[in-house]
Amino acid sequence: METKFPTIGPPPAGTPAKLVYALKKHTDAVISLAFSTDRRIMAAGGRDGLACLWDIETGKPVERATIRGNGDRLSAMAFSLNNKHLAIGSGTGQITVQDVGEKTPQVIKILRGGAGSIDALAFSPDGRFLAGGGQDGILRVWDLRKGGGGVPRAILPGHTKPVRTVAFGPDGRTIATGSQDATARLWTLLGICANQRMSLPHRGEVNSVLFSADGKTLLTAGADHVIWMWDCGATKPTAFASLSGFTGTTRQAVYSADGTAIISVGAACDVLEWSLKNSQIRTAWQLPANVVACVALTPDARYLGRGLENGTVEVYRVAEKRS
Repeated sequence: METKFPTIGPPPAGTPAKLVYALKKHTDAVISLAFSTDRRIMAAGGRDGLACLWDIETGKPVERATIRGNGDRLSAMAFSLNNKHLAIGSGTGQITVQDVGEKTPQVIKILRGGAGSIDALAFSPDGRFLAGGGQDGILRVWDLRKGGGGVPRAILPGHTKPVRTVAFGPDGRTIATGSQDATARLWTLLGICANQRMSLPHRGEVNSVLFSADGKTLLTAGADHVIWMWDCGATKPTAFASLSGFTGTTRQAVYSADGTAIISVGAACDVLEWSLKNSQIRTAWQLPANVVACVALTPDARYLGRGLENGTVEVYRVAEKRS
C-alpha cells in the first residue's frame, strides 16, 4: 500500500548555523564543491579555473594542493568512494581524473565529454565507472580501468535540457540523473549495453538525486517544492512518499548517516532535517544571506559547504543535535 506523507506547512525559523571556517583562495566565484567520503578533504572548483584541495580533518584547515587547469571554469567535482581519485569537470566538456591519494595530485585520465560544460559527476561504488552529464543533456559513462583515449563506454541521450545531477546506485550498474527538463531518469548498465529504464516526472527542474543504502529507494528534489521517494523496483514510476508544503527550490537532499532522516538544503541555504518516521521537521538551520553559487553536504550531513560568488568557501556545522 502506498504511504502518503501529510502536507506540512512552511519550515520554522531556523537556528543560526555555526560558521566553522571561511576560506578565500579563488579570484572568482566558487562553482563546484565536493567532500571526500571520510570528510578529511574538501575540493573547491572556481570560475577562475583553479581547484583547491583543503585538509579539513582538524579544526584549522590546511591547503593540501592546488590544481591549475587550462583557464576554463571547473563546473563539477566528485570523489571516488575510496577517496583516492577526484574527477573534475570543466566548462568545455573535458574531465580530468586526478590521483589525490598523495599530497601532490597526478592526472591519470583525461576524458572528453560532449558540447558545453560538465555539471554533474559520480563514481560507481567500486571506482570502475565514472558517469557525467551537463549542458548537452546526455549521460556519458566511462570505464576507467580500460584504455580508449577517454572515449565513453556508453552515450545515453534522453534528457531534453541540461543534466544537473547524477548518482550511482549501490549495485554499481544503476544510475540516476536529474535535469532541467523536469525529469529524473533511471539508467541501467548491463554487459556492453546501457539503456534508460524509466523517466520520473516532476513539476520543475531536478537538482538532487540519491539512492538509499539498499538501492531500493531513489530520492529526488528540485524546484517543485517536493522531496520525492521513488520505488526503484517498480515496473512503472511509483512515488511512495513525499515531503512537501515548503516553498523554494531544494538544492540538495541526502539521507542522514543513520537512515532515519532526510536533510535538505534550500535555495536560501536553509537546512531542514525531516524525520522519516512521521514526516515532521526535527531541526531547522539558517545561514546568513549571501550570493551562493553552489552547495555540498558532507556524506554524513553534519557539515554544509557553500561556494560564494566572491570566491569564498564557507563551511557550517548543521548537526549539533543529530547523531
